[in-house]
Amino acid sequence: MSYFIPFNDLTIEQLENNLTTAIKDMNDCVSNLAEESTSSWDNIMQPLQHHLLVLNRWWGVTEHLQSVKDSPELRVLHEKFQPQITELYVNLGQNKALYRHVQAIKDNEYSHLSPERQKVIDNELRDFRLSGITLSDAGQQQFKQIQTELSELSTKFEHNVLDATDSYSRYVSLDELAGVPADSLNFYQSLAEAEGKEGYKISLHMPSYLPIMQYADNRALRQELYYAYVTRASELSNDGKFNNASLIQDILRLRNDKAKLLGFTDYAELSLFNKMAESSSQVLEFLYQLANKARPFAENDMLELRKFAKDSDGLDELMAWDIPYYSEKLQQHKYSYSSNELKQYFPLPKVFTGLFALLNELFAISLQVNPEMPVWHPDVTGYSVIQNDNIIGYIYFDLYARSGKQPGAWMNSAADRNFDNGESRLPIAYIVCNFTAPVQDKASLLTFDDVQTLFHEMGHGLHHLLTRINNPAIAGINGVEWDAVELPSQFMEYFAWNYQILQTITEHSQSGAVLPLELFNKVLASRHYQSGLMTLRQLEFAIFDLRLHSEFNPLTDNYLQLLNEVRQQIAVVIPPAYNRFANSFGHIFAGGYAAGYYSYKWAEVLACDVFSIFDGKSGSELRQLGAKYHQEILSQGSLRSMMTNFTAFMGREPELDALLKYSGLN
Repeated sequence: MSYFIPFNDLTIEQLENNLTTAIKDMNDCVSNLAEESTSSWDNIMQPLQHHLLVLNRWWGVTEHLQSVKDSPELRVLHEKFQPQITELYVNLGQNKALYRHVQAIKDNEYSHLSPERQKVIDNELRDFRLSGITLSDAGQQQFKQIQTELSELSTKFEHNVLDATDSYSRYVSLDELAGVPADSLNFYQSLAEAEGKEGYKISLHMPSYLPIMQYADNRALRQELYYAYVTRASELSNDGKFNNASLIQDILRLRNDKAKLLGFTDYAELSLFNKMAESSSQVLEFLYQLANKARPFAENDMLELRKFAKDSDGLDELMAWDIPYYSEKLQQHKYSYSSNELKQYFPLPKVFTGLFALLNELFAISLQVNPEMPVWHPDVTGYSVIQNDNIIGYIYFDLYARSGKQPGAWMNSAADRNFDNGESRLPIAYIVCNFTAPVQDKASLLTFDDVQTLFHEMGHGLHHLLTRINNPAIAGINGVEWDAVELPSQFMEYFAWNYQILQTITEHSQSGAVLPLELFNKVLASRHYQSGLMTLRQLEFAIFDLRLHSEFNPLTDNYLQLLNEVRQQIAVVIPPAYNRFANSFGHIFAGGYAAGYYSYKWAEVLACDVFSIFDGKSGSELRQLGAKYHQEILSQGSLRSMMTNFTAFMGREPELDALLKYSGLN
């Protein structure tokens, strides 16, 4: 098996052949293991993990390509193999012969295994239970059917969101774009030119959508785009062609059925089984407690914004499509800078240079362009990750928005570190974002939010790449509690607020000057600008998600009514009745955050607490802290619980004080 995926010449036919072979080999392996008379790691786990490695590689490539380079052919391939993959994994989890083998290894060989292999065995036995190993034959068949349907529905949900996003475009004149910055105008013009048309093309992809909402003086245009964006994948857009409403109800019903089949009260209880949090009531108490602290700040934010809009433009009623626009203007008024002015200091190549320098100082690693890594699009670049003159992993960056690419930002594994079972494979990571692409010879300029997003995803990448665990099942982020997996990513974000680091990642697009201290101080003064509103928004999503998976009855209840109820409880901004945010809430309906969206705030407590030790440190002190953080947190994979990792680094359990401080809520 070659080290890198041959993305540059990989065909649909090759993918299909590789998947077919991998599935057949996996099934043959399982059949052979069922006949094996000796239950040992070498006889059972070694061949099982090897064949899973191959299968996961090719299915992972299929899913990755669908997220970054979607096509009708890929969708057909995905739809063909998804039921087979789901059935294979369910069958593995319900295979009684395999279960007996693993239990026998636990009973007889466990004490002689390495700590890593012991952890793998413990996880396997836990996962057998969560796959229905103790169910009757009829129960196992029902579980299998549920898993298959859930997999298909989640994929369909994701496709609908992408198709609804791609379906909207509007060609406008320059007069309609008054107030929009020049670099965004150039971007819109390039989109039109790419289709052989004059004027300016705008879409619902974030690099196109957000500048209109923030800067366009044309209120009618802002309203039109807002409506199109918040009604995506609903009955109110595309004549309901991509409506996710029935999919949401079916997904929730099937999740509830699955949880009850496995003996859990509801899906939230099932989801929390492998997380740090102990119960949904504990999490809801945490979220509402935070909401109570944030709400007075959010109310003040809105009072100030309404007054500003009234005083500046005589606006009597602030609508949803006015909030980003006047928020940007108020920020300029209060702090004497604009997001667009700040963006001029963040050309992507310079941000990369400074980010890589920070990684070198913290973890003694360097990233070097590797032209031998095949790529799936000309925008993609591959890098070798080097430490002590040795390559320890590889990373891909795919950073620009384009048609056929899922919105958002994420890190994913192309290969897990594997130096067990006779294997020798280094980790490979994907980092995918949706920044504005360069126009002609001008570098892509990042907003400050983009910079923090890049640092965030790099934190995930470090967690994946800097692991020292040898078994792939628990290396990197694999097996880490989902409500702790955001710790390394959110930790990295806070470095973007350090002026010493900002000096290394900034270079004005015209003058070449670094970010002036005067401007930084304005940005720093605005750090908590509307932090109350932003915190409540995240809490709204988290509470909705958890209540949706604990108290909601998908047969009788309406998810939009529940969302409205949550908003009435904690929100200070109530969107229009036509808002269908839930219909594109991919994190919980097509991602891994079902009954887990709270993880962002839960992990933020941990991340803020850890960063508070780094804050203000430099030189050898910073390097020593980085080495300890690497050793106690990044390197551990899921060998230890995250609470064990945290206390090993901090010398105590988490405290809320740092989160309140860095959020401006103290």
